[in-house]
Amino acid sequence: MQALADPFDAGPYTRIQRSIRVIGVSAPRAGKRAALAALIAWFPLIVLSALEGVGIGPTPRDSMWLDIASHARYLVAVPLLVLAESFCLPGLAGIANHLGAAGMVAETSRARYQELLDSTRRLLASPFTGVAIAALAYALTVLMPSPVTVGGDTTWIAPTSIGSRGLSLAGWWRTLVSHPLFSILQLAWLWRIVLWGRFLYGVSRLDLKLTPAHPDGVAGLGFFGASLRFFIVPAFALAVPLAGAVAQEIQYGGRTLFEFRFIIAALLVAELILFTAPLLFLTPRLIGERARGVFQYGALAAAVGARFERRWLQEIGSVADDTAMAVPDFSATTDLYSIAANVNQMQVVPASLPQIARLILAVLLPFLPALVMTMPVRDILEHVAKFVL
Repeated sequence: MQALADPFDAGPYTRIQRSIRVIGVSAPRAGKRAALAALIAWFPLIVLSALEGVGIGPTPRDSMWLDIASHARYLVAVPLLVLAESFCLPGLAGIANHLGAAGMVAETSRARYQELLDSTRRLLASPFTGVAIAALAYALTVLMPSPVTVGGDTTWIAPTSIGSRGLSLAGWWRTLVSHPLFSILQLAWLWRIVLWGRFLYGVSRLDLKLTPAHPDGVAGLGFFGASLRFFIVPAFALAVPLAGAVAQEIQYGGRTLFEFRFIIAALLVAELILFTAPLLFLTPRLIGERARGVFQYGALAAAVGARFERRWLQEIGSVADDTAMAVPDFSATTDLYSIAANVNQMQVVPASLPQIARLILAVLLPFLPALVMTMPVRDILEHVAKFVL
C-alpha cells in the first residue's frame, strides 16, 4: 500500500489557502505566504498608528513604532512560523515515510502503519481542527491582553482621550487580526507537534524489524532524531515573542537580561520538552530491543569466544606459526566482539547530544539582541573567546 507523499502538509487551513490560491497545487509558496502574513499582521499597525498619532507618542508605551515586543511577534515570529512549514513538514514526512520504505515495518503491521499516516493527515485537514484553533486563538487574545496594556493608564493600543479609554484603530486591528493570526500560527504548530507525538506513539506499537547492533546506536531508529533538526526553525520562532518582550523591558524599563534568567530557562525547558518528548514514546521499545540484543549477542560472543580460546589456547597453545596470521578466526572474533560492544552501548532515546545542542541554540539565539543591549559586543566576544579557547 503506497504511503501519502506528506502526511503533515494537510493543514490546518491548507484547503482554504488553496481555494484562494495562496498555496499552489504542487508548490507551498512559503516565502510569499510568509510575506503576506507579515503584511496582514504588522503593516496595518504601522499605518493605522501613524494615522491616529500613536506611532510615536510621548512615551514608549504610547508608541506603536517603539513596541519591540509587537514587532517581534508580528514582523518576525509570524512569517517565521509560516516559513517553518516548508522546512519542517517535508522533513517529518520523510521520516514517517522512510520507516515503511526501508522495510522496517513487518507485513503484519503494514495496514496499521498506513492507517497511522492517513489518520494523521485527516486530523490535520479536519474542518473542526481549524474552527477549534481559531476559536481558541480569539479566546486567548481576549483573555490574555498584551503586556503593554498592563500597568499604565494609556498605551498605543488603548489611548486615553477625554477621560475615557478605548481601543485605537491599531488596537482594534491588533485585537481582531494581528494577534489572533499570531496565535493561530502558534496553535497550529502545537497541534502538529501533538500529532507528531501521536504518530510516534503509534509507531512504538507496530511490529518493527529492529536491529540492536545497528551502527546508529538506536536499533535503526536513529533517523527519528533528525526531527530535532527540522524543528529548529519553529523552536526559534516560538522563542522570538519572549525575546522581544525581554528586549522591550531592557530598552525602556532599565532592566537587565540577568533578571529574566529564570523565565528564559523555563522557556528553554518547555521547548526542549515540547520537541524532544515525542521521541520518548520510542524509548520502551528501544529498552526492550537493547535487552534482547544484550542477551542474544552476548550469548553468541561468549560461544564464539569459548571456541576461539579452545582452538588457539588449548589445542594449539601459546605457540603458533606464521600461518596463524592468515586464519580468519582472529578477525571474525574481533568483528563479533565489536558488534556486541555496539549492542551494549545502544542508546534508548533516538536523539544525540549535538542534535539537542542545536535545538538549545535555536531557542537561545533570539535573545542575542537583548544580550547586546545589556553587554557591549566586545565583552560578549571576549567571553565567548575565553569559553571556546
